[in-house]
Amino acid sequence: MNEHEYRRRIQRNRIVQEEKKLIRQQLRQIMIVCALACVILLVCCLWSAEPTYAKTNSGDTSESCVALMRWPLNGTQVVGKYDAPKQQWLPGHRGVDLLADQQEAVVAPADGVIAFSGSVGGKAVVTIRHGGSLSGLTSTFEPAKTERDIGAHVVQGERFARVEGESDHCDDHCLHWGIKSEGRQYTDPESKTRTVRIGLKVL
Repeated sequence: MNEHEYRRRIQRNRIVQEEKKLIRQQLRQIMIVCALACVILLVCCLWSAEPTYAKTNSGDTSESCVALMRWPLNGTQVVGKYDAPKQQWLPGHRGVDLLADQQEAVVAPADGVIAFSGSVGGKAVVTIRHGGSLSGLTSTFEPAKTERDIGAHVVQGERFARVEGESDHCDDHCLHWGIKSEGRQYTDPESKTRTVRIGLKVL
C-alpha cells in the first residue's frame, strides 16, 4: 500500500466515523423530541380528562353525585334511627328523630308544596308533598308548626316551619322526620340524604 492509498483510507474511515457520530446525534435528538411529545400529550390528556362517572354510552347525558334530599335541621344529630316493621300493621319507628330545640327552624329537605298543617292525635304536624324525581313522596314533620298556607311552594333549604310542641318519639327535644309514598310505604329519610349517582341531560 502506497502512501496515497493509506491517506485515502484514513480519510474514508474518518468520514465514516463522522457519519456514524452524526447519525447517533440525530437519533438522540429524535428520542428526546419523542419523549417530550409523550410528556406533553400525557399532560394534555390529564388536564382535559373528565371523571369516569361523567361518561355515558348515549353521548348526550352526564352523571353527577348528589343527595336527593338535605337534612331539615342545621347541625343534624340523629337520636332515633329508622326501624320500620316487616308488616305495615306492626309497631316500629317509621322515620328518624333529630335532636332539636323548641322554635328551631325547619327547612325543606327538597322542593315541594305544603300538603298539611294541623294537629294529629294532639301533636302538631306539617307535611310537604314532593315533586320532580321525588314525585309521590311526602315528608312528615312532628312536632312542627308553619305559617305557610296549604299549597304553598317551598324550595330545598327554605325555612318553612319551626319545632314546636311535644312528640311521642322524644318529648319536646327532637323533630321526627318521616317519608312515605302514595301507597303508604315508608322510606328511611337518612337514605335520601346520602349522595347518589344521577343522570343529567346535556342541553
